[in-house]
Amino acid sequence: MTEEQQMLRDASERYLRDNYDFNQRRDGFRAGNYMSQSHWDAMAEMGWMAMPFGEAAGGLGFGMQECATVAEQFGRFLVVEPVLDSVVIAGALLSYPGVTAPSAIVEAMAVGEALVIVAHEEQDAAPSIKNTQTALTETADGFQLQGAKRFAAGGGSATHFIVTAMLGEQFSYVLIARDAPGLQVDSYQTYDGRSGANLDMDMALPADALIVSGPLAEQAFEQARERAMLMASAESVGAMQAALDATVEYTKQRVQFGQTLSSFQALQHRMSDMLIQLELTRSLVASACRAHDEGAEDARRLILAAKVKAATTARRVTQEAIQLHGGIATTDEYSVGHHFKRVTALESWIVSREEALESFIAAVDAA
Repeated sequence: MTEEQQMLRDASERYLRDNYDFNQRRDGFRAGNYMSQSHWDAMAEMGWMAMPFGEAAGGLGFGMQECATVAEQFGRFLVVEPVLDSVVIAGALLSYPGVTAPSAIVEAMAVGEALVIVAHEEQDAAPSIKNTQTALTETADGFQLQGAKRFAAGGGSATHFIVTAMLGEQFSYVLIARDAPGLQVDSYQTYDGRSGANLDMDMALPADALIVSGPLAEQAFEQARERAMLMASAESVGAMQAALDATVEYTKQRVQFGQTLSSFQALQHRMSDMLIQLELTRSLVASACRAHDEGAEDARRLILAAKVKAATTARRVTQEAIQLHGGIATTDEYSVGHHFKRVTALESWIVSREEALESFIAAVDAA
């Protein structure tokens, strides 16, 4: 970890530790709030929204290594604000080389004034870039967009959506405002304490709503999917760390048969195994992020491997944490169960563990 990355890690950890209260997060969810505007503004002020954008767009020009450093802290503290969903994933589609996105929207994202969410998934659609039945048709004045999207993660707070569609035989995506005529947005809370949105569209769009189509759109979307796997993996590492820390602390305090649970060798071995798996995963995620930033030849295989390893290990570690806590871990007032819910959601976010595993096997066979 470089000195700059260490400073970013320390700053994000300090802010979230001092300001991001678990009970307030839970109370906000119960009240139906999708995010905290005050936290969002503070995160923008600290520059987290600007991390992946180039300096010309008002960004910091950071790579996935720096973004993963913050993502890990998001996992530790169960952050619900969709920072990564917007600036890293949607940002990848708007700032991909060769893509001519409106500079105003990118600059607004970099300072937290716009929250852009990708809407790609559809009901019963197979996992694929071109799984969309949403149609984009040319008209005399622009385009007509018709279709439906399901579970746009973080969509409850979005100001804009990037919607994927087929323009004839070409994969494409458009940028639309949440309040655009003809767009119906159904927002809802998700079980991991965040939000999602379903979109139904039958709307006329101006010509400049189309961001890109054809092979370039596919390449941009593939990069966004890779970055989603990295961010999900990094956030899962943070969630595992928090679950392990809570478990170690609990076993030091809980007394059984006149001794603390931490004194039992069998439980020590189980927690040691949790730590080993956590550190192996952290190392693999760091390697995958570095390979992505450097454009290494084996970057894709490492990214896929990191996704599979993080999803598998995070489920195992958080389940083990629940077991070692007993009944208290299943209550809504305790954080461990919430970490389990979050890593379960991350397991299938944008690229599922199963899809990543199949793609990894295919990539190894082709090598």
